Amino acid sequence: MAPSQPASSPLPDVVAVMAAAPECVSLAEQQWVALVDHDAVGPEECDVVHWWRCEKELVGYIHDAQSGRIIRADLHPGFLGYERRPRVITALPGMGWTACYHLDTPTGPTSEDRPVLAWLVYDDGTITPQDVDHDGLVYCSTDTHGLSHIQPPREPRSPRRRRRDGSQTHPRPAPVQETSVEIDPGTA
Repeated sequence: MAPSQPASSPLPDVVAVMAAAPECVSLAEQQWVALVDHDAVGPEECDVVHWWRCEKELVGYIHDAQSGRIIRADLHPGFLGYERRPRVITALPGMGWTACYHLDTPTGPTSEDRPVLAWLVYDDGTITPQDVDHDGLVYCSTDTHGLSHIQPPREPRSPRRRRRDGSQTHPRPAPVQETSVEIDPGTA
């Protein structure tokens, strides 16, 4: 801790951090893209491959596919800005959830239910289901066309039986074996 800061302060000394920071900065824990307009339908998202400290600001560098070089993003003629993209931090099992789709096919509209294979959890708190189709291909359910809803797992079946009239019966308990114990009156 820097001597200019009281010992009880939880914040590091900003001047000391800036002085110790290298000129080359890599934000490996985050994913950033540079939005670049190429007069196409919409802006292209170019992955920021490197960050460099330029005076008091960080500048992102992107791979320019046309020249095959790494270039400074903010000097690109169509540069619009930077955006942070969420990063997957863990995956949870699907646990019986189902992705339900309403699809248009050549034979007419149809519905398809696909099991959720996993839930991806992102560092911004977003959770997205990943389903698997009949060919074994995995899709992000929320990015797939025709998603109707995500259905929770069905309730586990209870051991109760239904009668023909609709009322329920409880399972019969196992029969109890009767045992007799003789007590000697002299010891009681």
